[in-house]
Amino acid sequence: MYKQKKVQSDIKKQSLELEWAHIYHDSIRGREFLEKLPLYIGRWAGNYTFFYILNRVLTDYKPSRIIEFGLGESTKMITAHLKKELPDSTHLVVEQNQDWLNHFSSRFTLTKNTEVKILPLKKIIHEEEEVNTYGGIDQLSKNKYDLFVIDGPFGSKFNSRIDILEFMKNAQSSDQFIIIMDDCHRKGEYRTFMNVCKMLDKKGIVYAKNTFRGNKTVGVIATEQYKWVVSI
Repeated sequence: MYKQKKVQSDIKKQSLELEWAHIYHDSIRGREFLEKLPLYIGRWAGNYTFFYILNRVLTDYKPSRIIEFGLGESTKMITAHLKKELPDSTHLVVEQNQDWLNHFSSRFTLTKNTEVKILPLKKIIHEEEEVNTYGGIDQLSKNKYDLFVIDGPFGSKFNSRIDILEFMKNAQSSDQFIIIMDDCHRKGEYRTFMNVCKMLDKKGIVYAKNTFRGNKTVGVIATEQYKWVVSI
């Protein structure tokens, strides 16, 4: 019975993913700079759900200050938008591995608007669990961003990618931003997603949230100015 339910669940997820793939390709039709972008979607990278949401946010809301946790395929999409449509926006990528940055840079050229900051992994105890974080992330957490793209660092079982919480500690009611969190089908990422919501609730910051399901789940949190993003 368990195996049968798992197979049915996997089939449903894959059907949703195929639907998102069609939606994504429809959304970039006629936009040559995206049609020709060499993206490897899926597996360790974001899925079609993730890239559709990211593209819509970049296109519709044109964020001016972007921070991305984890260098990868999403970096390519953000960079493409910076080159074509967001020449005045800034983009900070937080990455844990210098070797990966060197390899990535040998195959893909970043813009002058993009800065990559190497912050090696650090393990801390959070809610009685050992969790991966970026060492020194607190030095960045007082900076303001209007788009957070979270696809790193490596996850943990019950609490994952908690670095975003450092930024939310410093959030104020006047701040307006969008958070895109990948892998919310996993317990650790979803718990962090909900902890962000709890922090915003305590601060009285008005927001909307939604989760979008394909073969993986993407969580989106948006403050009042960007609330319509949760319905894209």
